[in-house]
Amino acid sequence: MLPLADEEAYDLLGEVPEEERDECWWLVLNDGTPVPGDRGGGVALLAEVRLTRPLSRFLRALRLSRLVDASDRLVSRHRGRLGRLVPDGPAPRRYP
Repeated sequence: MLPLADEEAYDLLGEVPEEERDECWWLVLNDGTPVPGDRGGGVALLAEVRLTRPLSRFLRALRLSRLVDASDRLVSRHRGRLGRLVPDGPAPRRYP
């Protein structure tokens, strides 16, 4: 996880226009492909995590990616209130 202001994030999202970067969260796949969080990123993220891979296959098979995206947008609208549940401090950072 990287903040958008991080230089590494800037390099990873180089092909994404700057005005689009702040619109949502982004997942950058191992091959360098950026996937917007509100356009398929949720199911793509589930596919990258071994334990949730079967769930991502299920969601893709039923074409529920839009439902996941809509849920993400709903949660993001309430992130101020939900943020109080998350402890302060830097996010975990793990990048190969």
